Amino acid sequence: MNLKTALKRGPSLRKRQLVKTKDYPSANSITASFSVVSEAFTVFSRDEESFHKTCSDVEELECVKNLCAFCLESRCHLSNNLIMRYAIFCNFNFEKAKKAIIKGYTYSYLYLELEAELLRFLMRSKVFFPLPGLKSRNTGSDVFYFRPSRYEPSSLFNGLLLDNLCYVLNDMSRTIDQCRTGVVMIVNMEGYTMKNFHSETQMKMTRITEGNVIPTRIVEILIVNPPKFFTRLWKVVRPAFSTTFKKRIRILNNDKLGNYLMDDYEKFLPDEFLGGLVSTKEMVDDFVDLKLYEEEQRGL
Repeated sequence: MNLKTALKRGPSLRKRQLVKTKDYPSANSITASFSVVSEAFTVFSRDEESFHKTCSDVEELECVKNLCAFCLESRCHLSNNLIMRYAIFCNFNFEKAKKAIIKGYTYSYLYLELEAELLRFLMRSKVFFPLPGLKSRNTGSDVFYFRPSRYEPSSLFNGLLLDNLCYVLNDMSRTIDQCRTGVVMIVNMEGYTMKNFHSETQMKMTRITEGNVIPTRIVEILIVNPPKFFTRLWKVVRPAFSTTFKKRIRILNNDKLGNYLMDDYEKFLPDEFLGGLVSTKEMVDDFVDLKLYEEEQRGL
C-alpha cells in the first residue's frame, strides 16, 4: 500500500472520537485500535494469578487490582497489560497511575502499528530505532538511537517523527524488566544544523520523552558530539524540561560514551556512529521486518 492510500485510511479511533487533537496530531499515519498493541504485550496474562507473579509485593498487587477495577467502572478500554505498564511507570502509586490513565488512554500514540507501509517508510528514514543487545552501564536498560540530522521539518514529517518515537518506546516497553528498568536514548548529533530544528515538534518530543504522553520511562539521554552552536540552542530548549528530567540528560564527547554503556558497546552501535560494527541499514530493515511479521502473526 502506498503512502497516499495509507494517509486516506487514517486511525479507526477517529470514528469513536477518542483521538485527542488539541495538543497532538490525529496521527493520520496509523490505524489505531484498543485491542491490538495490548495483545503484543504478551508478557502479562489477563488473570489474577499472573498479577501475583509480576508484582513483587502486596502493595504493587493492590495497586494493579485497584486500577483494573477503576478502568472497568470508568469504561476505560485498557487491557490488563497496559494497566500493568501504567502501574510500573507510576511506581505503583494508584492515584498517580489513575490520573495518568485518565489523561493519556485516548492518545492514539499508545496503539501505533506498522500498518500500511507508512510507519515502515518512516523507520527506513532511520531517525529512531532500537539497538538490540545494547545495555546501559548504570541501569541495565535497553538503548535506542536518534539521528536528528535526518529530520527535515515539514507538515508530514513532523507528525511522523512523533509516531516513530512513540512506536519505538512502545516496542521497548513489552516486558516487565523493560518497564521497570526504562530505556536510554543515544542522540547522535553528527551533521545536525538549525534546519533540523522545529520548535513545536521539539516541545512535543519533550512531553513524550518525559512520559507525559505514553508510559515509558526514559532514564537517561546521551547527547553525543553536539555542534558548537548547540550551547546556544540548549539554552532555549533546556527550560522546557522539568527539573527532575534535566538531571537525566548528559552532553558528552564520544570518548566518554563508555562511562554510560556496557563493555564492548561498539559491537552494538550502527556503523555510522563512533566505529560501530553493525550495518545501519540492516539493523533498521531487520527491526521493521520483525515488527511486520509479529503483527501479521496476530492477524492484522
